[in-house]
Amino acid sequence: MAKWNTDTKTVVKTKRRFVGDDVVVPTLYDGHFAGHGGQYMSGAVDGKLVNDKNGKPLPLRQIGILR
Repeated sequence: MAKWNTDTKTVVKTKRRFVGDDVVVPTLYDGHFAGHGGQYMSGAVDGKLVNDKNGKPLPLRQIGILR
């Protein structure tokens, strides 16, 4: 048992990804049936997945900028 109390009033700033002024929503993409192999986190803007030039959804880290 711990003999100290943790500070529960900490404020954490969260960063979000933006494409222009639109917020990128993290989305789990499962490409097993599409032939893209595996699951990974992708992103959606205005309800549509962000794709590369070949039509494959981009990984979340490659979409937009953090603010």
